Amino acid sequence: MSLHPEAAAFLDRLEEQRMPPLDQVGVPTARELMNGLRQAQGPAEPVEAITETCVPGPAGLLPVRVYRPARRPGPRPLLVFFHGGGWIAGDVELVDKPLRSLANASGAVVASVEYRRAPETRFPGPTEDAHAAVGALAARAEEFGADAGRLVVAGESAGGNLAAAACLMAKDRGGPQIDLQILICPVLAPAENSPFDSYRQYASGYLNTRTAMLHFWDLYLPSPGKAAHPYASPLLATDHKGLPPALILTAECDPLRDEAEEYGRRLQADGVPAAVRRHDGALHVFFLLPGLTAARHARDHIAHTLRGHFGTPRPPRPRAR
Repeated sequence: MSLHPEAAAFLDRLEEQRMPPLDQVGVPTARELMNGLRQAQGPAEPVEAITETCVPGPAGLLPVRVYRPARRPGPRPLLVFFHGGGWIAGDVELVDKPLRSLANASGAVVASVEYRRAPETRFPGPTEDAHAAVGALAARAEEFGADAGRLVVAGESAGGNLAAAACLMAKDRGGPQIDLQILICPVLAPAENSPFDSYRQYASGYLNTRTAMLHFWDLYLPSPGKAAHPYASPLLATDHKGLPPALILTAECDPLRDEAEEYGRRLQADGVPAAVRRHDGALHVFFLLPGLTAARHARDHIAHTLRGHFGTPRPPRPRAR
């Protein structure tokens, strides 16, 4: 399919603004450019309450912003979310408007985590932050009006990578027990020598590029060999058995599309329920633009998935050992 008209119009606006490629500027400029996406996100939806807090990480406190939507009947899931930005950029402000919309659409309490970023902190630092934050927030779920027995881990782009890694770490380390993972355009495999067609088909011209991904990986990893570690590249894990059920949302016009969809197939092959939804004609950053049709559809799909997953009482899933 061709680009959705909304996606094409967005690329046209970026071209008019002469936005430079993220791999051709320094990290401070890349962070400024990434935060510039906030100007295209539209107005912020009101939510019932927002709490600014911190949780302990392996190297200090991690800032967290918690969104509580208007209360609905029944217990509310706690959805721990990790922002994207190539591991080098992004923060809670970048995803503030998308997560307000997600909380309202889903009824879940959404906790947005700021992890340490590369290149100041390279792998495995951000993954350790993610795992620590999930455990700390689960322990405080009741404080936020959520049910610790309905724990969801989610993330977008590099944040989807951290969400998937946190699930692997929870399985390997015996907790916390995560009930569902939601991965939005996640990074799950190395960019170097990628075997996936989407890396060739959408190598350039669609905002997120092959060259940019190579650059982000280079800034994230302490050495190239670390790309093979399953916490860096969850697709390369030899065993996905026992991981939480997954919802994986992909964008058609994204180099990362095929690796994310392959991850869904690997999960299914290892007996993990996994649903994969491709958003035709969409760009990698679609979730960050709440007004786009693709973003609205994604929020609706996440809300439907949460209702289906938690709508009826279920026996507890055995804890990983």
